[in-house]
Amino acid sequence: MVKETNKNEYVPILSSSHLGGENAQELSEFEYGLVMVNNAFQRWMQSCSTACEQHNLSTLDNLVIHNIYHRDRAKRITDVAFTLNLDESHNVSYSVRKLVKADMLQHEKRGKETYYSVTPAGKEYCMEYAKVREKCLIQALDHLSVDSSLSEVAKLMRTLSGVYAQASRAASSL
Repeated sequence: MVKETNKNEYVPILSSSHLGGENAQELSEFEYGLVMVNNAFQRWMQSCSTACEQHNLSTLDNLVIHNIYHRDRAKRITDVAFTLNLDESHNVSYSVRKLVKADMLQHEKRGKETYYSVTPAGKEYCMEYAKVREKCLIQALDHLSVDSSLSEVAKLMRTLSGVYAQASRAASSL
């Protein structure tokens, strides 16, 4: 039987009602929104790379190449994993090897360390991706007038990542 609700009453959208207890409903609602945004963001990255004629790049491959191209500074695999908040650097290593094989990244030894930078083909891809992003995503966001609030949401999300990291450490010690 469906509960009658007032037409103007706010009904939270939860993916798992058992996680939305008395003191956790807002968090559960946020987490469901986060899952939806994450999945849409990954789908967007795939579609954007496909529009740039790169059909075999995963979401992580895209994150890696854009991170390495950031400020046009060569980076180590550990730097990329740290910046992307990834514990398992072997996934980053796999993406880097794939991007080197595709001639989008190159490596350089500096002592015992290996640094990676984008090749001209990698730079061309990143710039094409930026053009598609501007055309399809940025213009759509302009109509929503959310640019200043996105910065505040990003700050909150970075803060929450620390809370989740601490909760993860606590849970692993149980």
